[in-house]
Amino acid sequence: MTQSDPRLIAFRGFHANNPHVYAAFKQFALQAAERRSHYSARDIIHRVRWWSSIESNDPDGWKINNNWSPFYARLFERDHPELTGFFERRRSVADEV
Repeated sequence: MTQSDPRLIAFRGFHANNPHVYAAFKQFALQAAERRSHYSARDIIHRVRWWSSIESNDPDGWKINNNWSPFYARLFERDHPELTGFFERRRSVADEV
């Protein structure tokens, strides 16, 4: 797994073009962290989808690949080191984020 891995490149492109997705991910992860000591990044991604298609004004919702959940989990823990370990992690190309 390297910086040139196509999955890492694809995620970086998606993230750069869709900063609102990470903003929503952070918001919902912080809400979960208020009540839980551990949670699923994949569940947060599903919550972002729900919010974008049901609760927001976007009738189409946001298209988010399930494979992005480990990337967002690592970004979140980088931005919130006090919550390191909140998401269960396995070795992943996302470790390169």
